[in-house]
Amino acid sequence: MPQSTEPPAAARCKVTARDSLLRYSPALVSVAIAIADSVRLADPDLWGHVRFGQLALSQHHLVLRDTFSYSAAGRVVHDHEWLSEIVAATMYNAAGIFGLKLMKLALTAATILFLALAEAETGAPALAQFAILLAVAVTAAPYMQFRPQMFTFALLSGMLLMLARDAYRRTGRLWLAIPILAVWANLHGGFIMGIAALGIYAACCGFQEVASGRGLRRALGLSAVTVAGALATLATPYGLGNWYAIAHALANPYTRIAVADWQPLLRAIARSLHENPAGAIYDLAPLAMMAALATAWLLARETSDLPLVAIAAVMSVAALLSQRNVPIAAIAIAVPLARHVALAMAAGRSHDHAAQSESPRPRVRLANQLVLAAIAIAMLAGTNFFSGRLAATAPYPAGALAFMKEHGLTGNVLNNFLWGEYLIWHLPPESKVFVDGRYDTVYPESVLRQFMLFHFDKPGGADILEQWPHDFVLIAPDSGSNRIMKARAGWKLIYRDDSAMLYARADSRAAGLPGVPFAGAAMPARFP
Repeated sequence: MPQSTEPPAAARCKVTARDSLLRYSPALVSVAIAIADSVRLADPDLWGHVRFGQLALSQHHLVLRDTFSYSAAGRVVHDHEWLSEIVAATMYNAAGIFGLKLMKLALTAATILFLALAEAETGAPALAQFAILLAVAVTAAPYMQFRPQMFTFALLSGMLLMLARDAYRRTGRLWLAIPILAVWANLHGGFIMGIAALGIYAACCGFQEVASGRGLRRALGLSAVTVAGALATLATPYGLGNWYAIAHALANPYTRIAVADWQPLLRAIARSLHENPAGAIYDLAPLAMMAALATAWLLARETSDLPLVAIAAVMSVAALLSQRNVPIAAIAIAVPLARHVALAMAAGRSHDHAAQSESPRPRVRLANQLVLAAIAIAMLAGTNFFSGRLAATAPYPAGALAFMKEHGLTGNVLNNFLWGEYLIWHLPPESKVFVDGRYDTVYPESVLRQFMLFHFDKPGGADILEQWPHDFVLIAPDSGSNRIMKARAGWKLIYRDDSAMLYARADSRAAGLPGVPFAGAAMPARFP
């Protein structure tokens, strides 16, 4: 009969109701939620997500072909985020900006609550659980934005809760992963992380079962759930097209050029240390969590949660390869880190664990909870949760659009990539954009390549001006494409400010407006 490989310290880390942070101090969890939800900025894609959702709601069906650009007009749109866009549009239509903030807070709360429940499975002291939960909140806060990825954070946390319960108490009900993945595949492309977590867990558990002589029964059951979950992701309007869109995004050579958070984490840290040293803490925090897990695992090894450690390791590698995976790594690290911290603490003390976890007297506890809850509410208020405004993350061409509207200028706009969905929201229907944040799901690679050459002023970049029917070129002053535009006799600058430069064809009505080039003042941009 195989012997247990569980370390002696594990005997003092058994799960009890008192080990739950939600029981010990639910107000501490509310503080973690407030911290994780503290960053509220209008992402460049927010305008598009709400507009595309509104369009589907108004037409009572998905719009399967592009109607917003002239470089990909009529192409099939593989919108793997269609359901999250409908949710966002519904919340915005019902309650405006505050509706979007409520949606974001709900998803943030779900993420933190699932992690708190998962940590309770580890037997770690409540304050250790809170410290780790706080680290996750700080690490994830910059990524908890008004984007479909928030559904991935919440659902991944829920899946890790099931895996933790299965690892420590065999009560995970992992079959629930099948309907979860079916819904997840319609919300955000991050569903592949859910499949990866489930697959890693099944593979590690299967290896352990076979190595210990317990046979294949559990391994086959976990494998069946993983396969069924993967097949469930085909339950979308796009079927295999969903998988194609995700694969294309991962393989697209321009992804890490066009989108900053697709770049490697260490490169992002170097950039932060150079541009904003104070903000580098958000990029250094995940490295600290990775190092903490490695150290805790070396100090207190355990085989029962080896599959959870493997998931955390794979997600950490994913974060190192691409900065956008940082919150996913932090979420995956939380549970095994809590467990091994608990084991290390149990091995180093001689008195009973329950005595260490004893709760304060009820009266003091209530007073503490009221104070902490007030702090959480104050944090929400201090980060503009209750305001009716939503500031933008970067400068937008608000002044240039006001100029176009004042003079009735419409047409095709060769635009800055990050402004695409902002323009889709603000331009009249007869005006079209060249490119926007849906680059992987709409635009052919040839279009993206042309745009990159133009944007960075590379050889052949000027060819884009002759190959497409642009009416205007709207770019940022610091864009390399400005050097191309200044050298082109067939184009004339008609508007400029500190945020944008607007060019029109030299023989157009716009180029003949009196007083051009008009020197405007950059206008603050906010959603909507």
